[in-house]
Amino acid sequence: MKMRTAGLLAFCVGILIIFGMVGSSLVMASDTIRIGFVADATGIGAGVYQGQKNGIDLFIEETNAAGGLLGKKVEVVVRDAQLKPDVGATMARELILSEKCDFLLGGTSSGVGLAITKVAQEFKKMLVIHTCNSEALTTTDFQPFMFQVVPNTGMQGRAIALYLSQKPYKRFGYIGPDYTYGHTEWESFKKDLSKLKPDVTLLEPVWVKVGETNYTSSIPLVLGQNPEIIFSSLWGGGLSSFIKQATPYGLFKKSSITALFELDMLKAMGQAMPEGMLGFTRCPFYAIDTPEMKAFVQKYQSKYKEYPSDWAILAYEGLLALTQAMKQANSVDSEQLVRTIEGMHFKSLRGDRYIRAEDHMANVGVYIGYTAKDPTYKDFLVMKDVVEVPAEKTWLSVEEVKKLQPSGK
Repeated sequence: MKMRTAGLLAFCVGILIIFGMVGSSLVMASDTIRIGFVADATGIGAGVYQGQKNGIDLFIEETNAAGGLLGKKVEVVVRDAQLKPDVGATMARELILSEKCDFLLGGTSSGVGLAITKVAQEFKKMLVIHTCNSEALTTTDFQPFMFQVVPNTGMQGRAIALYLSQKPYKRFGYIGPDYTYGHTEWESFKKDLSKLKPDVTLLEPVWVKVGETNYTSSIPLVLGQNPEIIFSSLWGGGLSSFIKQATPYGLFKKSSITALFELDMLKAMGQAMPEGMLGFTRCPFYAIDTPEMKAFVQKYQSKYKEYPSDWAILAYEGLLALTQAMKQANSVDSEQLVRTIEGMHFKSLRGDRYIRAEDHMANVGVYIGYTAKDPTYKDFLVMKDVVEVPAEKTWLSVEEVKKLQPSGK
């Protein structure tokens, strides 16, 4: 009898412990907003990832120190997509199903972004696009459970085309990665430049495989076309490798290059970066004169002992917009947030911005300038004479967007 009583007691205690653990986990879940970050943390995406993660960590640290969001603590869970769309989709599902994340962030490559947006739609979880920027995300692959705070590929291509249409160049070359990002940007650039300046010669594009860092076979192809200026969709380590390898060939004595001159690339080039090269970028802290940006740079430097990359700023801004949407909706429910973000204005480090209802694209501009030395930044060049080409001059019209989007937005 005593044994039976003891057994029954042990059973009851076990049940209580189990329910206690379940209850505890439910309380923890209800007290925490979990954000799943589908990163591209390896390969050529590694440098970009570190800036993104820094921006996210800084935002979460500040938010939690101020009491959290809607009374809850915020945390991030990271998975590496390895620049592979199929891996990115798998990681996104894992973050939603296993890690119980409320929202998704990511990715770096447009291929990964297009893969995870489908997962976000499937599970009706809001996806914040802050680095990858295929225009297809807002057109042919649009789905309402996402918004984008980075200028898309079409906007970048059209911005630089608009700028160059006012310059005397006649022969335009191109080199870029053979995937969605490169093709979309080149097509947008080509279409708009031809329209704005019909007498230009657009040379045959030179395509390289994604992740390529050895350009010894591609450089002679570009050089042999005798371009006056080369438009490129290479980025990060791939772009810095191309510039370093092309310099001994004398390419930049005959031609200039215009490409994504974001901070990490400029730092990687250091003083070896040629001066006077036309570049464009997404969020150069040194060229944006707002109180919010100045305060952010100060906080970032204090924490990380370095300047914030474009990627750090954009990841931080994506979370700023997401936070405002949650506060306005007073909810973490993605379906409510979809209705909230459409037309929503938010306080960006770049100034006041809004999210267009029809494609969930923020009205963020493209920054264009020329590389130059600056005594403030002794180890690398920055861009000077920077101008911002606003989104309203470069994004597709609402009518164009609606024609391209799947029916029944």
